[in-house]
Amino acid sequence: MLKLNLGSGSHTPSGWLNVDYAMGAWITKIPVVSHINKNFKILNLDWPDNIFLYDLRKKFPWSDNSVDIVYSSHTLEHLSKTEGQNFLSECYRVLKPHGIIRIIVPDLKAIINKYLQGQIAADQLLDTLYVSYESPEDNILKKKLAPFIRFPHKCMYDTPTLLKVMSEIGFQATSKQAFESEINDLSQIEDYSRTIEAVIVEGKK
Repeated sequence: MLKLNLGSGSHTPSGWLNVDYAMGAWITKIPVVSHINKNFKILNLDWPDNIFLYDLRKKFPWSDNSVDIVYSSHTLEHLSKTEGQNFLSECYRVLKPHGIIRIIVPDLKAIINKYLQGQIAADQLLDTLYVSYESPEDNILKKKLAPFIRFPHKCMYDTPTLLKVMSEIGFQATSKQAFESEINDLSQIEDYSRTIEAVIVEGKK
């Protein structure tokens, strides 16, 4: 059974093909650069070595109808609207008939509701949306490297929007709660903290 964890980050459970393209994952595989980074602490390199490095903005390297399950948590929002549609279309292509896809993204509605209720100040809204490369805590070097080491949010979703996008691609998609799924071993891969104030949609091809 082939199960893809797309945009895995450093969470790489066994039994899944964990895919990411972050610079930290690349550097971990280059001993000399990794050593330099350890001294200067430019990046967080708490990355395991069982990551398949691949740019998910490109056509996937897997064959049509070859994948059983696709899981992707907090990755789609880092792609532009067009890139995100291509990403989901590629998921549809590689999934087997009746294969399962589960997508988790931040819920734009939850963030905007907090702003409207005064829980988020106007000058904090963009930081909360994570649409900037920079962080207030950055030193000079990190500010220079920010566009290369950070991946801000490029497209935001609420539940109706994500359901619509996935349905238009061809998925039979429904909204889900944390750990509510037809994926048997979901508990191995799903992090509850990533499901809070998030859109969770699961679909079938």
